[in-house]
Amino acid sequence: METLTRQVSRRLHEEHIASIALWTRVEAALAGGKIDPALMRTAAASLAEEIERHFAFEETELFPRLAAAGERDIAELLLEEHSTIRSAGQRFMALVKEDPSDGRLKPLGLELAERLVSHVQKEEMSMLPVLDDLLDEDIDAELMMQLAA
Repeated sequence: METLTRQVSRRLHEEHIASIALWTRVEAALAGGKIDPALMRTAAASLAEEIERHFAFEETELFPRLAAAGERDIAELLLEEHSTIRSAGQRFMALVKEDPSDGRLKPLGLELAERLVSHVQKEEMSMLPVLDDLLDEDIDAELMMQLAA
């Protein structure tokens, strides 16, 4: 990937890398037949943060800007994926809260890992480069303050 020039793009990229690392670990553990309660709790907490802050920021601040700049298709696709991930994520978080060693976590965790990694890859390839071109320095600084809050 080319070098990202905007603060918001770089910050989202860092969050994406952390998400991929975590969910790759989750996927490997579950595929290996191991449900690690501590890892499941970490994944659930990370997912809650991602849904409540990261997804909400993208949905309110970035997707409308993408759509207005002629990138409506990618904004709609990413929003649809957020909805699917949010739904599966809520089930995952509820199961982890109930019993972080529950065998029902395996198929749900594997599904989430696949969906999240795929989603992040789409954002990395299609959204972040467009944002770098779309945002000026002032808007980038303003959005970064919101993202960091």
